[in-house]
Amino acid sequence: MTEDRNDSDGMSHGKPDSRRNEGPGPEVAFLPPLAVTIDVPDFRYAKLRRIVAEQVVPRLLALHEQVSSADEPPLLPQTSDIDELATLVLGPENNDAFDFILGLKDRGISLDILHTELLEPTARHLGELWNDDRIDFLDVTLGVARLQRLVFVFEGLDQVPGHDEKRKVLLATAPGEQHSLGSSIVQKFLRAGGWHVWTCATPRFEDAAEIVAREWFSVVGFSLGSDLNVDGLAQAIARVRELSLNPKVGIMVGGSAIVRHPEWVERVGADGTAANGPAAVILAKKLFAASLA
Repeated sequence: MTEDRNDSDGMSHGKPDSRRNEGPGPEVAFLPPLAVTIDVPDFRYAKLRRIVAEQVVPRLLALHEQVSSADEPPLLPQTSDIDELATLVLGPENNDAFDFILGLKDRGISLDILHTELLEPTARHLGELWNDDRIDFLDVTLGVARLQRLVFVFEGLDQVPGHDEKRKVLLATAPGEQHSLGSSIVQKFLRAGGWHVWTCATPRFEDAAEIVAREWFSVVGFSLGSDLNVDGLAQAIARVRELSLNPKVGIMVGGSAIVRHPEWVERVGADGTAANGPAAVILAKKLFAASLA
């Protein structure tokens, strides 16, 4: 609701007049000049110095600090932090990983940055270790589950009743494509991470939208392999957002075409991408948290 006023600071203003308005409308009274005391020079200069020292200089310094802090780049986790967290989540069950994340937050690293620059890269690293046969599927599954639980605790999602029932994801392909091996691996890791996974392989871009119009999903994931189908994927995502029972549904995309063209994530209207199955679990959790906000 707006008020019919021409003021910028929430207050009404009027020009003082030397006459009373004797006609219709609000009465406007004459305002006399303010009485101003003129100091003698020495006292005036001393007072000016005190005002500058006590008020002006501290404000300028505070303003300078604000500008400097705004210009400073955000703190980012280091590669060593990714290696350390991966080691902790693959180790014995204890609070070391939790304390490690807490320490990074205390250093000033935001949770959003921890998601994109630490948790997702750590999950991706676990997937790479699995691909290289340096750890087995059980190891990487436990590691990703611990990463997922860490963020659930920090975001308070562990205190949301029934959140497990809402951890539902629909995996679909771009129109004209079939499910790939990569999509099957993503399904495997999502299910191991506690997700209810639905799949949809169809050449029609409307089908995924029809599904989310009937069933509530926190996340929808699309796989794109061919560069020729990028426009069809964009149409499918737009239709999903339009018809989804969840107005905050998260959209993630993957596949070889996205790997070749990571800038297409924005082009097709998605919220993010993941390089492999473990990273997809952490990204889905991030989107799930946003859908509950």
